[in-house]
Amino acid sequence: MNDTSRPDGEISLGQRERLHEAEAARRVRGKSRNCASAAFADDYVLLGDNATTQTVVSALLKHPAQVVCELIQGNRQRLTLMLISIAMVCMLGYGLVMGMFSGGHQLWAVPAKVCLGLLLSAVICLPSLYIFTCLAGGDQSLSQVASLLMATLALGGILLIGFAPVAWVFSQATNATAFMGGIHLAFWGIGVLFGLRLLESALSHLSRCNPGVFRTWATIFILVVLQMTTTLRPLVGEYQGARLLGKKFFLQHWSAPHKEAHSQVPYLKHRR
Repeated sequence: MNDTSRPDGEISLGQRERLHEAEAARRVRGKSRNCASAAFADDYVLLGDNATTQTVVSALLKHPAQVVCELIQGNRQRLTLMLISIAMVCMLGYGLVMGMFSGGHQLWAVPAKVCLGLLLSAVICLPSLYIFTCLAGGDQSLSQVASLLMATLALGGILLIGFAPVAWVFSQATNATAFMGGIHLAFWGIGVLFGLRLLESALSHLSRCNPGVFRTWATIFILVVLQMTTTLRPLVGEYQGARLLGKKFFLQHWSAPHKEAHSQVPYLKHRR
């Protein structure tokens, strides 16, 4: 029997099979989300007032729900300061590895720029994160949302420190600026994604908010971080003075990095 002889409203066997496959896939995704939420809820206990930096780092990697619980129900001020310290130390360390590619003034300039860019990106995006959280039904205060954002940055920084030895090996093995930029961008991307996953899990557990709302903010945050890497350039390459190099969109900068580098040669010659 062909399609024209089928009664109105009746679907073919192939269409029915595709519908069943789509429904099965939705159920699998739902079970995965439920398992992840259940695991987060099981770990949602206080760290304790005697938590050390080592304890916090271990909890971020193994039981991040404990860090979230402490930020919401425990000693938030003390833990937030520890998270800021962890994030800054990790970013300084990874920035130092980035600066080793060129050496000289970049050994202090790049770590300073990395920390400055991180803090500015967080401050710029914090108001929108708080607004999105409220619109999604969350009842967290601004200070609680800020603390959760610090946990996100701290986890991302820890991951970057883990990648630092690999980045150092490549920085000593090649002079290709574009290649090293790609390596650092990939490592930054992994760190940011894991940090954002922690933030999404925390807000979903606390507020049952729609993941789509958070992912909209996450996209904004990633764009801000990417633009900050261009505003504070060069992070990879020769030192070009303690000044901003002008306005440029990050995609435009990445599409022609060598052209801008050549345009700065007269400045370098003048310094010599």
